[in-house]
Amino acid sequence: MWETLLVNLKLHLREKTQLFWLFAFPIILATMFNGMFGNIAESFELHTLDVAVVEDDAWKSSYGAQTLIDGISSDSPAAETDRHAKVGMDGNGGTKLINVKKVGSTSQAEHLLADGTMQGMLYISDDGSDGNGRLRFAVSAATQSSASDVMASSSGLDISLTVLGNIVDLYNRNTDVVTDIAKHNPSALMNNDATGGVGSANGYTKEIQLTNFHPSSTARYYYALLGMAALMAMSFAINAVTMTQANLSALGIRRSISPLPKLQQLLAGFLSSWLCSFLSLLLAMLYIRFGCGISLGGREWAGVGACSMASFAASAFGTLLGALPKIPTGAKQGLCTALACTLSLFSGLYGSFAMELSDQIARHAPVLSMLNPAQQITNLFYDILYYDSFRPFFTTTGILAIMSLVCLAAATVLLRRQRYAHL
Repeated sequence: MWETLLVNLKLHLREKTQLFWLFAFPIILATMFNGMFGNIAESFELHTLDVAVVEDDAWKSSYGAQTLIDGISSDSPAAETDRHAKVGMDGNGGTKLINVKKVGSTSQAEHLLADGTMQGMLYISDDGSDGNGRLRFAVSAATQSSASDVMASSSGLDISLTVLGNIVDLYNRNTDVVTDIAKHNPSALMNNDATGGVGSANGYTKEIQLTNFHPSSTARYYYALLGMAALMAMSFAINAVTMTQANLSALGIRRSISPLPKLQQLLAGFLSSWLCSFLSLLLAMLYIRFGCGISLGGREWAGVGACSMASFAASAFGTLLGALPKIPTGAKQGLCTALACTLSLFSGLYGSFAMELSDQIARHAPVLSMLNPAQQITNLFYDILYYDSFRPFFTTTGILAIMSLVCLAAATVLLRRQRYAHL
């Protein structure tokens, strides 16, 4: 039996077509996903802007402007003190909003904007039309063009400019409120409740995190890819079964008259296909994790278990397809590819439309979603990523195990009934 297992492994690894579709193709497709979706998360992140600060007489006479700049600039002493307190979700230090270059006049700042050295400038307006003492923010023409360009804005430039503009507006509003209070009701400045509420900017929504890990927004596409790769791996088991059938190959004729019992031949073929399927899925998962940066939240060891269960299920489904009588090997391989591509549509592989379709099926027809092996294999990785508890993962594992055992039982019945009148 072990010699048969070794022979099957060699035969699987010598099939160049299978090696491409089961080892190279998932990596190629994951690389394409990374190229298409790699900048989506970055487009929603704040990035540091290079800003010239005009420290002229109007700036020096404006109380609070320098304190604001110290709070949002990356080279300020306050920022250095607060650096360890601002830690992002990925463990890296928090990104400050601006890098400051101090200049003495607006003409110097405009020159830096014109030659592309700085992206924007902050200054205090002192003309009567704008209102004395108001903080102003201006950007260069190149920065404005980049922010309005849909393709170029994937770097998060438009988000950073919007945030900085809102900060400037909030500063001016608070300054106007304090000035108005001091002019009409100066005694209110002695009230802590009144002064404490001036600078507050409470919103009506609050972002919360339900799990201990913030997953990538594009993870679903990669895990749907793993579901398709697992179903494509059914071809290993199909080949393993057809190599024991005397009416489909010369090797099957020799094996049918060999002293090794057919059950042991099928078991060796199943184990070899399981191992090859596991290796192909594991390689794809490792590339997605380390090559594409799609993390499992420190649960990569559970991902290895998911690959093992998914490859076991794929081998069981492939064994059933291989056991179908009166169908040539090429037709069975074509059926394997058709099933993998079709079922992957309903697991969300083919873009946002497929994702919405998958969600609709899961909500309104959960039985159909449960019977879709591509969806269940994809759910193995969802359960690891999105849940603190492993109970959903074990539930999905149980569903796949039941489906696999049913397929193996049906394949056993079919193979036991196959007889040949002549070879």
